[in-house]
Amino acid sequence: MKSIHDQIWESAMRKLEIRSHSKYELLAKLYEKFPNDRGTILKVIEEMEKVQLLNDRRFAEEYVHHLIQKPIGRFKILMETRKKGLDEQLVEQILENEGWNEDEAIKEAYEQKNRILGEKDKRKRDAKIANFLKNRGFSNSVIYGFLKNV
Repeated sequence: MKSIHDQIWESAMRKLEIRSHSKYELLAKLYEKFPNDRGTILKVIEEMEKVQLLNDRRFAEEYVHHLIQKPIGRFKILMETRKKGLDEQLVEQILENEGWNEDEAIKEAYEQKNRILGEKDKRKRDAKIANFLKNRGFSNSVIYGFLKNV
């Protein structure tokens, strides 16, 4: 019979083999599976961080890079990374290092939507595009500032 430590380690490794996880995500999953072994879970997580099997900075870099492949706004990026338990300052730093620019992202999102939108009435078209951009995580001020200059 395997020790609880080994069971937790193996469970964590199976999850990490499927995809990278943040520390927050992995803790939540392990707490759910082993609710009475929080101390052992924390020890396993600490060991995994020590040997770099679990690294929030690396995970954040990969995840943010993945997110910005689509033209989305800062709000959506922060909301999605918050769900993963990532530090907002770290995310902002990664966005800066990646050279991400919200003005470029909104322009790309606008062009994508405008290409496929058949609406001829400018007010209706702008309303539809504004709704699309809001769903993509751009703030109202960014959207209306952009649309005013288009």
